Amino acid sequence: MSALDSQIGPYKVTARLFNFINDLPQDKQYILYKQLIKGNVVTEIFKLVIDMNEDEKLQLVERLGEIPYEEEPIRTINLDENESFMRENNRKVCQIPVKCKVKDRSFKSYIIDISTVAALIESPDRFAIGQPISMALRLPNHPHAIELKGRIVRSGPRGIAVKYYDLKQIHEEIIRIYIKNSQ
Repeated sequence: MSALDSQIGPYKVTARLFNFINDLPQDKQYILYKQLIKGNVVTEIFKLVIDMNEDEKLQLVERLGEIPYEEEPIRTINLDENESFMRENNRKVCQIPVKCKVKDRSFKSYIIDISTVAALIESPDRFAIGQPISMALRLPNHPHAIELKGRIVRSGPRGIAVKYYDLKQIHEEIIRIYIKNSQ
């Protein structure tokens, strides 16, 4: 038995694991981490934030503000059932707080992608396609909350895609200005 083995004794397996994990490439470490926490990355990040002191939280906010976002808006193609042609719509990757209601279930989340015809709402839950949804949100370029109605057109691991209906012209213009000014 080596001197190191006698010093670490009951922690021999732990030490081997530490060395193994330390030698893994960073992408493999991340995959292992996600497997260990069963994919709950956001929950684990929130736990880390809760344990931070106020100075560390402020430093994190500053660092997050330095992350470059896309300069150009993402372009998507919209095929509307009422139109016989394809139309391009600007959209904006964002993180806008939103209050949603689907049937008798209400929840708070974030819009992570917005356009003048649709939005992608972050949600770990799946919803039936075609269900109506109402949303209340406040865009940074407008002092008041706006309420939108839509239908769920897609539900997947990234969230729910909602296509608006009965969109008021003023709300469409507020969204369009938000996207334009955020470029």
